[in-house]
Amino acid sequence: MCVCVCVCVRVTASCRVLRDLYSELKTKLDARVVAANMYQRNALTLKELQSIQSMRDRPIEAAETLLNIILEQPDAIYLCFLEVLKHTGQPHIYQILVEGAYNGLFVTSLAAIVNE
Repeated sequence: MCVCVCVCVRVTASCRVLRDLYSELKTKLDARVVAANMYQRNALTLKELQSIQSMRDRPIEAAETLLNIILEQPDAIYLCFLEVLKHTGQPHIYQILVEGAYNGLFVTSLAAIVNE
C-alpha cells in the first residue's frame, strides 16, 4: 500500500486546489514535460528538474514530486504551472484546475493578489 502525503506549509488558494485534486492530477499530469517548461521559465531549479526527469519509468512519482514542489512555492509558481499546462498539450488538466472545479474564480482572485 502506498500512502502519499501532501504537505502544505501555507494554506493558500492554490494549495487548496492542488490538495483537493492531488489524486486525480498525479495520474494525468505529464510531469516531465511540465517540469522542463517550468525550468525554462525559471520556476524550477536545475536540481528539481533533474529529480523529476530521472523518474522516466515512474510517471506517477514524477507527478507527485512536481506537485509537492509547487505546493511549497509562492503562488506565482502556481500561476506559472497553470500557464505551462496551457502550452504543453495538457489543457485538460488546466480545465480540471480552473474551469471545471472552480469556475475560473480562483485564477482571477489569485492574479489580483500576485499583481498587488
